[in-house]
Amino acid sequence: MSQLFSTDEQETVVELMNIGVGRAASALSRLVQDEVLLSVPKVDFVDMQTAQSTFNQLLPTALAGVTQAFDGFINGKAALIFPEERSLELVRIVVGNEMSATEISELEQDTLAELGNILLNSCLATLANILHREIHTALPEAYSGNCNEMLQLLCESDDSMVMLVQIDFSLRQRALQGYLAFIIDLRSAQGFHQALSEYLDKLTGQ
Repeated sequence: MSQLFSTDEQETVVELMNIGVGRAASALSRLVQDEVLLSVPKVDFVDMQTAQSTFNQLLPTALAGVTQAFDGFINGKAALIFPEERSLELVRIVVGNEMSATEISELEQDTLAELGNILLNSCLATLANILHREIHTALPEAYSGNCNEMLQLLCESDDSMVMLVQIDFSLRQRALQGYLAFIIDLRSAQGFHQALSEYLDKLTGQ
Protein backbone atom coordinates (compact mmCIF):
# COMPACT_ATOMS: atom_id res chain seq x y z
CA MET A 1 0.00 0.00 0.00
CA SER A 2 2.83 2.40 0.84
CA GLN A 3 4.18 2.17 -2.71
CA LEU A 4 1.63 4.85 -3.59
CA PHE A 5 3.81 7.27 -1.62
CA SER A 6 7.52 7.93 -1.77
CA THR A 7 9.65 8.14 1.37
CA ASP A 8 9.65 11.95 1.08
CA GLU A 9 5.87 12.00 0.78
CA GLN A 10 5.41 9.77 3.81
CA GLU A 11 7.80 11.93 5.84
CA THR A 12 5.83 14.99 4.73
CA VAL A 13 2.60 13.42 5.99
CA VAL A 14 4.26 12.80 9.37
CA GLU A 15 5.33 16.47 9.51
CA LEU A 16 1.85 17.68 8.59
CA MET A 17 0.27 15.37 11.15
CA ASN A 18 2.64 16.71 13.80
CA ILE A 19 1.52 20.25 12.94
CA GLY A 20 -2.15 19.24 13.07
CA VAL A 21 -1.78 17.40 16.36
CA GLY A 22 0.19 20.35 17.77
CA ARG A 23 -2.72 22.64 16.95
CA ALA A 24 -5.11 20.14 18.50
CA ALA A 25 -2.98 20.06 21.65
CA SER A 26 -3.27 23.85 21.95
CA ALA A 27 -7.04 23.67 21.57
CA LEU A 28 -7.32 20.82 24.09
CA SER A 29 -5.08 22.70 26.53
CA ARG A 30 -7.55 25.59 26.48
CA LEU A 31 -10.42 23.15 26.92
CA VAL A 32 -8.98 21.48 30.03
CA GLN A 33 -7.07 24.57 31.24
CA ASP A 34 -3.87 22.58 31.50
CA GLU A 35 -1.01 21.67 29.22
CA VAL A 36 -1.75 18.82 26.85
CA LEU A 37 1.13 17.10 25.09
CA LEU A 38 0.35 15.07 22.00
CA SER A 39 2.93 13.31 19.87
CA VAL A 40 2.78 11.49 16.54
CA PRO A 41 5.41 8.78 16.75
CA LYS A 42 4.32 6.82 13.70
CA VAL A 43 2.31 7.08 10.47
CA ASP A 44 1.67 4.00 8.33
CA PHE A 45 -0.24 3.52 5.08
CA VAL A 46 -1.75 0.04 5.14
CA ASP A 47 -4.52 -2.02 3.59
CA MET A 48 -7.60 -3.13 5.52
CA GLN A 49 -6.25 -6.55 6.41
CA THR A 50 -3.05 -5.07 7.85
CA ALA A 51 -5.01 -2.44 9.76
CA GLN A 52 -7.19 -5.11 11.30
CA SER A 53 -4.15 -7.17 12.27
CA THR A 54 -2.46 -4.09 13.76
CA PHE A 55 -5.49 -3.18 15.85
CA ASN A 56 -5.85 -6.77 17.07
CA GLN A 57 -2.20 -6.80 18.16
CA LEU A 58 -2.00 -3.37 19.76
CA LEU A 59 -5.47 -2.68 21.10
CA PRO A 60 -7.78 -4.60 23.42
CA THR A 61 -11.01 -6.10 22.15
CA ALA A 62 -13.26 -3.34 23.48
CA LEU A 63 -12.76 0.04 21.82
CA ALA A 64 -14.33 3.46 22.14
CA GLY A 65 -13.90 6.61 20.13
CA VAL A 66 -15.28 8.91 17.48
CA THR A 67 -15.82 8.64 13.74
CA GLN A 68 -16.12 11.51 11.28
CA ALA A 69 -16.72 11.41 7.53
CA PHE A 70 -14.82 13.77 5.23
CA ASP A 71 -14.72 14.62 1.54
CA GLY A 72 -12.82 16.94 -0.74
CA PHE A 73 -9.41 16.30 -2.25
CA ILE A 74 -9.55 13.01 -0.34
CA ASN A 75 -12.71 11.14 0.64
CA GLY A 76 -13.28 8.75 3.49
CA LYS A 77 -13.78 8.51 7.23
CA ALA A 78 -11.57 9.35 10.18
CA ALA A 79 -11.61 7.74 13.60
CA LEU A 80 -10.17 8.49 17.00
CA ILE A 81 -9.71 5.13 18.73
CA PHE A 82 -9.04 4.31 22.39
CA PRO A 83 -9.25 1.22 24.56
CA GLU A 84 -12.76 1.44 26.01
CA GLU A 85 -11.43 0.97 29.53
CA ARG A 86 -9.39 4.17 29.17
CA SER A 87 -12.10 6.31 27.58
CA LEU A 88 -13.69 7.27 30.91
CA GLU A 89 -10.26 8.24 32.21
CA LEU A 90 -9.82 10.48 29.18
CA VAL A 91 -13.24 12.04 29.78
CA ARG A 92 -12.34 12.59 33.45
CA ILE A 93 -9.18 14.42 32.35
CA VAL A 94 -11.29 16.74 30.22
CA VAL A 95 -14.22 17.42 32.55
CA GLY A 96 -12.25 17.34 35.80
CA ASN A 97 -12.21 15.16 38.90
CA GLU A 98 -15.05 16.91 40.68
CA MET A 99 -17.80 14.89 38.99
CA SER A 100 -19.03 11.48 40.10
CA ALA A 101 -18.44 8.36 38.02
CA THR A 102 -22.12 8.38 37.03
CA GLU A 103 -21.98 11.98 35.84
CA ILE A 104 -18.79 11.32 33.89
CA SER A 105 -20.32 8.24 32.27
CA GLU A 106 -23.31 10.32 31.14
CA LEU A 107 -20.96 12.84 29.54
CA GLU A 108 -18.74 10.22 27.90
CA GLN A 109 -20.15 10.26 24.37
CA ASP A 110 -20.47 14.04 24.14
CA THR A 111 -16.97 14.57 25.50
CA LEU A 112 -15.41 11.96 23.20
CA ALA A 113 -17.21 13.53 20.25
CA GLU A 114 -15.80 16.95 21.16
CA LEU A 115 -12.29 15.53 21.54
CA GLY A 116 -12.60 13.76 18.23
CA ASN A 117 -13.89 16.89 16.56
CA ILE A 118 -10.87 18.88 17.76
CA LEU A 119 -8.29 16.23 16.90
CA LEU A 120 -9.65 14.98 13.60
CA ASN A 121 -10.55 18.43 12.30
CA SER A 122 -7.13 19.80 13.24
CA CYS A 123 -5.36 17.06 11.32
CA LEU A 124 -7.62 17.17 8.28
CA ALA A 125 -7.68 20.98 8.13
CA THR A 126 -3.90 21.13 8.43
CA LEU A 127 -3.48 18.66 5.57
CA ALA A 128 -5.87 20.62 3.37
CA ASN A 129 -4.54 24.09 4.21
CA ILE A 130 -0.85 23.33 3.77
CA LEU A 131 -1.46 21.31 0.61
CA HIS A 132 -3.75 24.09 -0.72
CA ARG A 133 -6.74 21.80 -1.08
CA GLU A 134 -10.30 21.78 0.23
CA ILE A 135 -11.81 19.30 2.64
CA HIS A 136 -15.19 19.14 4.37
CA THR A 137 -16.09 17.20 7.49
CA ALA A 138 -19.37 15.86 8.84
CA LEU A 139 -20.42 15.94 12.48
CA PRO A 140 -18.48 13.48 14.69
CA GLU A 141 -20.22 10.41 16.07
CA ALA A 142 -19.18 8.52 19.21
CA TYR A 143 -18.99 4.72 18.99
CA SER A 144 -17.96 1.63 20.92
CA GLY A 145 -17.32 -1.91 19.76
CA ASN A 146 -14.59 -4.35 18.82
CA CYS A 147 -11.92 -3.93 16.12
CA ASN A 148 -13.85 -5.71 13.40
CA GLU A 149 -17.05 -3.77 14.06
CA MET A 150 -15.11 -0.52 14.08
CA LEU A 151 -13.43 -1.21 10.74
CA GLN A 152 -16.73 -2.30 9.17
CA LEU A 153 -18.27 0.95 10.38
CA LEU A 154 -15.47 2.96 8.80
CA CYS A 155 -14.91 1.15 5.51
CA GLU A 156 -17.30 0.95 2.62
CA SER A 157 -14.97 -1.27 0.57
CA ASP A 158 -12.17 -3.73 1.28
CA ASP A 159 -9.73 -1.93 -1.03
CA SER A 160 -9.71 1.27 1.00
CA MET A 161 -6.37 2.63 2.17
CA VAL A 162 -5.86 3.21 5.88
CA MET A 163 -3.57 5.97 7.10
CA LEU A 164 -2.84 4.79 10.62
CA VAL A 165 -1.49 7.45 12.98
CA GLN A 166 -0.37 6.47 16.49
CA ILE A 167 -0.68 9.28 19.03
CA ASP A 168 0.40 9.60 22.65
CA PHE A 169 -1.43 11.82 25.14
CA SER A 170 0.21 13.25 28.21
CA LEU A 171 -1.57 15.39 30.77
CA ARG A 172 -1.18 15.89 34.52
CA GLN A 173 1.36 13.10 34.80
CA ARG A 174 -0.96 10.71 33.01
CA ALA A 175 -0.29 9.01 29.71
CA LEU A 176 -2.86 7.65 27.28
CA GLN A 177 -2.19 6.00 23.96
CA GLY A 178 -4.64 6.07 21.11
CA TYR A 179 -4.86 5.92 17.36
CA LEU A 180 -6.11 8.13 14.61
CA ALA A 181 -7.21 6.14 11.58
CA PHE A 182 -7.96 7.85 8.29
CA ILE A 183 -9.67 5.47 5.89
CA ILE A 184 -9.17 6.94 2.45
CA ASP A 185 -11.06 5.79 -0.63
CA LEU A 186 -8.43 4.52 -3.04
CA ARG A 187 -10.09 6.48 -5.84
CA SER A 188 -9.08 9.65 -3.99
CA ALA A 189 -5.68 8.37 -2.86
CA GLN A 190 -4.22 9.47 -6.17
CA GLY A 191 -5.41 13.00 -5.41
CA PHE A 192 -3.60 12.80 -2.07
CA HIS A 193 -0.45 11.61 -3.83
CA GLN A 194 -0.68 14.46 -6.35
CA ALA A 195 -1.18 17.08 -3.64
CA LEU A 196 1.87 15.81 -1.74
CA SER A 197 3.95 15.70 -4.94
CA GLU A 198 3.04 19.29 -5.86
CA TYR A 199 3.80 20.47 -2.33
CA LEU A 200 7.24 18.85 -2.38
CA ASP A 201 7.97 20.26 -5.85
CA LYS A 202 7.27 23.78 -4.55
CA LEU A 203 9.52 23.22 -1.54
CA THR A 204 12.37 22.11 -3.77
CA GLY A 205 11.74 24.83 -6.35
CA GLN A 206 10.91 22.46 -9.17
